[in-house]
Amino acid sequence: MTGEIFSMERFSIHDGPGVRTSIFFKGCPLHCIWCHNPESHERGPVLQYLEKECVGCAGCVSACPSGVHSFINGKHRMDRGKCTGCGLCCLACPGDALRIRGKACTAEEVLQVIGKDRPYYGEEGGVTLSGGEVLAQAAFALDLMAACKRYGIHLALETSGFGKREDLLALADAADCLFYDVKHADDDVHRELTGQGCGLILDNLDAVLDRAAGKLTVRLPLIPGLNDDEGHLENFARTIKALGRVQAVELLPYHRLGKNKYALLGRAYALESLGPMSKEDLARRAAFVAERLGGTKVLF
Repeated sequence: MTGEIFSMERFSIHDGPGVRTSIFFKGCPLHCIWCHNPESHERGPVLQYLEKECVGCAGCVSACPSGVHSFINGKHRMDRGKCTGCGLCCLACPGDALRIRGKACTAEEVLQVIGKDRPYYGEEGGVTLSGGEVLAQAAFALDLMAACKRYGIHLALETSGFGKREDLLALADAADCLFYDVKHADDDVHRELTGQGCGLILDNLDAVLDRAAGKLTVRLPLIPGLNDDEGHLENFARTIKALGRVQAVELLPYHRLGKNKYALLGRAYALESLGPMSKEDLARRAAFVAERLGGTKVLF
């Protein structure tokens, strides 16, 4: 069995406890307008172009069998619709201006990367499965998790919960901790921001809490002007409180770290003018949510 992976980040400290190896899966049913991994949206390889690294040699033009590349008045041009992801242009590029994101891997190939980090995990660290959306490749994720468990590796799962419930429950049973994203508590607004409603996400959250409440943290990414107002935070807190079993909520402040990736893919970034959230604004919103959630731990 193989899965499609677009990145394996070593020595990560932001995707769960301790030092971790984060494995990023291709494919996602949600297209959040603030997504910092746009290369994960579609299954299959995607081609990135780094203009500043291009030396203008036109080696990619002759190497590509599909006619993706051309030079017009000395300027590199791409017809991305013709790209098959073969990667021959990347091999021909002396300046590393072209890169393929996404490849098929077996669990054993992923374990070879994980094995380089294992000496640094200590008591808290381990492997985090992220994306994209892990549920989009649930069978491969379960295969990889079983392989990790044979070595006693701690497993964390990051998910939007948008997928088949049976797959989510199976992944939750295999994981040692879960981070479950709720982008917005209003179905219509959630659809506007992500392309999908939140009904399935909230229903699946209710179901998984029956099995994994003690190891689950609900995450809310705070996007200024989109879901960080008091009206939505009030609705979000009410929704989480009504579930009754959520023990921890984490507020994630908006950042612009993925902005440049859109240019590499030839896409426009929808939040071009939006700046990051200040620590003070984040703390105020966390206090607002904590006051309404009572005994639920609120992290930020």
